[in-house]
Amino acid sequence: MKWYLIIGSAIVVIGGVLALLFSGSPKEDTATIPAPGLPMASSTTSTGGVSGLSMEPTVSFATPGGAVATVKNFIRNGETVPDVQNPGSYVLAGSVGYCLADGTCPSGASTTDFNISYNEQTHFFNIVLLKEPLGTVRLAAEQFLTDRLGLTGQEACNLNYFVGTPYWVNEAYDDKNLGFSFCPGATTLPK
Repeated sequence: MKWYLIIGSAIVVIGGVLALLFSGSPKEDTATIPAPGLPMASSTTSTGGVSGLSMEPTVSFATPGGAVATVKNFIRNGETVPDVQNPGSYVLAGSVGYCLADGTCPSGASTTDFNISYNEQTHFFNIVLLKEPLGTVRLAAEQFLTDRLGLTGQEACNLNYFVGTPYWVNEAYDDKNLGFSFCPGATTLPK
């Protein structure tokens, strides 16, 4: 019986050490980096890492259709948080889904209705609807995202994005891209 306790304690200690090693804050990068998006000729850049000292009001990146989206700098707005377990990913709203070794549980804007994350390398927005009625929650998530980016609905249709819901919220819509309600081909959802 004692060996169960010894092995269990060793696993907890090793897990804690690994969590501390991998949950440290990202190194400050003092080079000038392009704003999130594909490298392109633009005067919109940010200096420093995620907690950089300067903040440009807008960033530009290419959309899947080849257009250029110029949006508010939503990554360095004081509300969006980096996903330390997935470098280059950020959470705009909701929880990252885990807590750090120091007991903090990073999250973007406070909401339990939806999560919105962004991948800086692929310029992909993932919107997850977390409660019913899905139509109402999708509208709230759309409003949040278009406000943070400073886009109209039509402009948001050009983004690289997925709107979905997990099976435990609604099995009928699980694993389907529901789209933004204002974009062509969007799934009509109950409100």
